[in-house]
Amino acid sequence: MIKKALIAFLLLLPVTYVNAQVFLGKSKSDVIASMKKDNPQFTRDETTRNEKYNYLKYVSDDELETWIIVFDKNEKCSSVKITCDISRISEKRKALDGLYTKRGDDRWSLSQKTGNINIDLKNETWYFTITYRPAQKL
Repeated sequence: MIKKALIAFLLLLPVTYVNAQVFLGKSKSDVIASMKKDNPQFTRDETTRNEKYNYLKYVSDDELETWIIVFDKNEKCSSVKITCDISRISEKRKALDGLYTKRGDDRWSLSQKTGNINIDLKNETWYFTITYRPAQKL
């Protein structure tokens, strides 16, 4: 039973990362629908509000991962920041290495028709963050 659950979790892991980059440029309503459908292991957290920033916050069922999905003034996703417990850093790096093009230590990129995306991992003492944002145009 535990083996089946672990296999199911590992199969869902890459889907989570793909969704983060796919959110960029999407409307808030599209992101909400996608999170509900494709990431049922995350619950929307509306316990805190910040009137200065337009964002959605989601927390994983095990409370080891938090997603902050930021929107611009037109309600389009402008960035995604994922904060994880430090215990997951090796598995997340491995997943990022498999999904994206490495552009340095803890830095990756993805080229799409709609533009390039930069993915950066920042290692802190007790946690780490993965940030998805459009690459700046030169």
